[in-house]
Amino acid sequence: MRNRPHWVLCGGLILLTATACTDDGSGKEATLSASQVCDSTLTPPSAKALEHLASTERFTELSGTDQQGEANEFSLELAAKRLHGEVKERNICMVYKAGNDSGIPLLKIEFEPTENHPVPEGEVRKADKDRIVFPLGSYAEVNGDSGANLYFACSTRGPEGTSPFVWARMYSSGGQLAPGSSPENRLAVLKDVARGLAEQLGCSDEAALPDRVPSPKNG
Repeated sequence: MRNRPHWVLCGGLILLTATACTDDGSGKEATLSASQVCDSTLTPPSAKALEHLASTERFTELSGTDQQGEANEFSLELAAKRLHGEVKERNICMVYKAGNDSGIPLLKIEFEPTENHPVPEGEVRKADKDRIVFPLGSYAEVNGDSGANLYFACSTRGPEGTSPFVWARMYSSGGQLAPGSSPENRLAVLKDVARGLAEQLGCSDEAALPDRVPSPKNG
C-alpha cells in the first residue's frame, strides 16, 4: 500500500499509522480500515460506502505471493504494470470481512484494457430495475445485487497495441453484501479504486471521474 497516514484503532489506542493493525508479536497484517483497502484508494465517502456494504469497519485482503513471487495484495503500481497481461496475471483487489473464514471475498475488483464500451443512451433504454445506469466515466452500471461495471477513457499500450479504455468491474458473491446496501455504495467504491488506477496510469484528466457518484439515468 502507499504510505498514506491514517488514524486507526489498534488495541484500544488511536494511532497515526501508514499500515494496518498487526497481531501482537506476529508481524503479520491482521486488519485494515475501509480507507486502507485497495491500496488506500478510498476517500471518506467511499470508505463509508464500503462499511455500509459490509456492515463492518474491519477488513482483510488477499495475502501471500503469486507464482511470480510478487505479492497478491493489490497495489496500483502492480495493477498498472499487469493491465495488459493474461487474466491470471492481473493484480486484483480482493476484500474480505475481517474474521470471515469462509474464504469468500466481500468484493473482487479487477481491471482490463478494452477497445470499446456500451453506449449509455442505448443501455438506459434497455435497462430494467435490476440494472441501473449512471452518467459516470464513459459508461457505468450496477447490475443485480452483486455487480458493478465502470468504463473510463484511458489510453494504454500493450503487446497487442493501444487500447483507448479501461474496464473496471466489481463482483460480490451472493449473501456477502449487507441487506439494504445501495447500488451507489458499490459504484462509489469501484469509482475510487478506478480513479486511483487512472492516476497511476497518468490518465486522470482523460478518465474524468468525479469526486462523487452522480444520480442514475434510470432507477
